[in-house]
Amino acid sequence: MSSLAGPGPFPGIVDLYTLGGGPSEPRASLLANKGFVVLALAFYRYKDLPKRLGKLDLEYFEEGVRFLLKQPKVSIKSAIM
Repeated sequence: MSSLAGPGPFPGIVDLYTLGGGPSEPRASLLANKGFVVLALAFYRYKDLPKRLGKLDLEYFEEGVRFLLKQPKVSIKSAIM
């Protein structure tokens, strides 16, 4: 797959992949290079987030999705997988 160019809109992805905590910026940059708008969202062991994976606050993830959808280059017709 080649990278997409042009004015967009582009499909958006909230990337929750993490090993050991923080966001996976290298993975997000690989996806962005293929034409996706990517929000790498950490949810534990990063800055002021919980140190251990336990109860998840779904509103936190919803806020990430809302932020991504407000970006002018993001397609609101993106599939959720």
